[in-house]
Amino acid sequence: MIESEYYQNYRGPQLSLAQIWRHGEEKLYITEHIKEYYGPNNNWQGKLYTYDDIFPNKDHTYKFKFEFVDDTGRKYWFHGMIGEPEQYFNPPLSMPSVER
Repeated sequence: MIESEYYQNYRGPQLSLAQIWRHGEEKLYITEHIKEYYGPNNNWQGKLYTYDDIFPNKDHTYKFKFEFVDDTGRKYWFHGMIGEPEQYFNPPLSMPSVER
């Protein structure tokens, strides 16, 4: 884990769902576990974590999906697969679009 000025200045939408699974297996709900890292300010507590920090004892055979909802009800999501344990998990930041 390392400090990240970029994440420290970020405030994202509320995490509403986090799942992890292997191909052909049931999806596991890990929302509460991920909220510990996402933090009360919705900014990953200003840190970048390794895959091993966020997903201990999991490897590249696992996939994940995160869903978020902002104050207007707009939904955001991203998905992926777990990288190498020491690799940094660098999720995309959900930014609302500018409406004209």
